[in-house]
Amino acid sequence: MNRERVTVVLTGDLMLNRPISGGRTASAALWSLFAGADLVFVNLECPLTARVAPADKVVAFRSDPALAADLREAGVDVATLANNHMFDQGPDGMFDTIAALREAGVAPVGAGASLPEALAPAVLEAGGMKVAFVGVATTLPVGSAAAPDRPGLAPVRVTTSYVADAAGLDETPGIAPFVETRAWPGDVEAAAAAVMAAKRTADACIVGIHWGVPNGWVAQFQDPLATYQRPLAAVLVRAGADVVVGHHPHVLHGIEVIDGRPVFHSLGNFLFHTLRVGAQPALRRPDPPYSWRSLRSRVNLDSAVAVVTLAAGAAGVEVADVEIVPVLINDAGDPELAAGDDAARILATLNDLSAPLGARIAADGGRGHLRRREKEGQA
Repeated sequence: MNRERVTVVLTGDLMLNRPISGGRTASAALWSLFAGADLVFVNLECPLTARVAPADKVVAFRSDPALAADLREAGVDVATLANNHMFDQGPDGMFDTIAALREAGVAPVGAGASLPEALAPAVLEAGGMKVAFVGVATTLPVGSAAAPDRPGLAPVRVTTSYVADAAGLDETPGIAPFVETRAWPGDVEAAAAAVMAAKRTADACIVGIHWGVPNGWVAQFQDPLATYQRPLAAVLVRAGADVVVGHHPHVLHGIEVIDGRPVFHSLGNFLFHTLRVGAQPALRRPDPPYSWRSLRSRVNLDSAVAVVTLAAGAAGVEVADVEIVPVLINDAGDPELAAGDDAARILATLNDLSAPLGARIAADGGRGHLRRREKEGQA
């Protein structure tokens, strides 16, 4: 390696339906993080296509392919497409997105013409260090999972079971069931093999994964993380992932450290234009009458950006530092750097969510740094 350190910026969900240049001007301090990093990795939550062929689902997104150039101008290097909205305009919409990103100079991962293509990494070099990026999703609308002979998303399918307690049902009719989830072993093995293969081609590997359950859709007597998430994260890390970054819940979830590798279960929404004041996505299937209140609340506007420093060590690449930058989504759905009480609240929230996972966030001057909680009760 010719250089000892490489910085990678990681964000939460990104859904844009208009140019972001104006928002970048208004929030220059935040977007300067992109300019100052060696690599930027995002989850693109919408297909970029001129086609109008909406899938039969509750919400179907679509954005202008010209916005791919806007992402590149903002500093985005890699985008994972493995999420529950990339098939919103069918497989052709996915292919249009891949083409638009590549033309703009953004590397797409997590989707392709076949399963091997969807699982293939993007390998980028910064300062002599090669970093591989892989994208996978557990949030898979019917027909969107790639197969050896079928286009789609890199899948880790999950089986969901609902546990009903007879005593609880009798005492509280209408109580929500306890939900148990299990990732499909074959998909887990394929994802782990993809990570191992990616790591062989690079010095470091970062996995973006669309997983978990959105805010308000989990009973409060359950942990906010689905039961499959932590075991899956451990498999990915032990397969060679140096960083795992999750998205889909649209709120902050905790951070854990596995074998010295950070797992960001959810960084919340980074840029989400359908969250702007007065916006409401069209519901194509409004029955049953789902409430969207839990997706449009105060907590959905709290977010964070992670700045991960990878460094060359004696035994290979190490995660030298993880800086947490608090972010607020404004009334236009654009991100702004959080400050003062807002920054303190976001960092405290992340610290509280990370404590049960064995990690803590050390706050300093409106920023945070990830630390491993060595023993119970450590401050």
